Amino acid sequence: MVQINDISEMMGELNKESSIQALGSKTGVDASILPKLAVVAIPLILRALSKNAESKAGKDSLSDALEKHKGQTKDVSSIEDVFKKVDTDDGDKILDHAFGDKDKVVDQIAAQTGISKSEVAKVLASMAPMILGMLADKKDADGLDADGVAKQTDIFSKQAEETATSNFDITDLFPKQSGTTTPSATGGLGGILGSILGNLFWSKTK
Repeated sequence: MVQINDISEMMGELNKESSIQALGSKTGVDASILPKLAVVAIPLILRALSKNAESKAGKDSLSDALEKHKGQTKDVSSIEDVFKKVDTDDGDKILDHAFGDKDKVVDQIAAQTGISKSEVAKVLASMAPMILGMLADKKDADGLDADGVAKQTDIFSKQAEETATSNFDITDLFPKQSGTTTPSATGGLGGILGSILGNLFWSKTK
């Protein structure tokens, strides 16, 4: 049995051929780019969730949403089992809430990577329920309130970015990233995430 309650463990599982095959079957994305795109999706979604949870309304909304995702990653036999059962319609709803403008995020990733919009959307929608499931089981196990959920989401977000930076080389996936011009685009994975999410969240605050 696999206890997916650790970001590093989850991302490490994405290196396994069986996990790639399961996610590939779900999304139809080529195995040569799938792990890197999935690894980018995890900190991207977590950073968006963490950003939304900076407000009281946002953290309350996230905490309430997690109640609907309990048990999805707890004591599963493997991460591929999670992928096989994942509800991508639910994933789309999660992305709409996390990003506000999901299509804009998909468009930016597709433009920077050359991967089709439909493939990007499928990978993001497949990863989102697993991420919420992991947060939900962490909330349940540790008895977290809304403030605790917000803090844990931020911790997971930073851990995901650190793990991706340390263990995966994803810079070649974003050959056009150097041409982006946002204050957040400072290089590396952090710059990539900032370039994708920066304008999106600035527009929310205007």
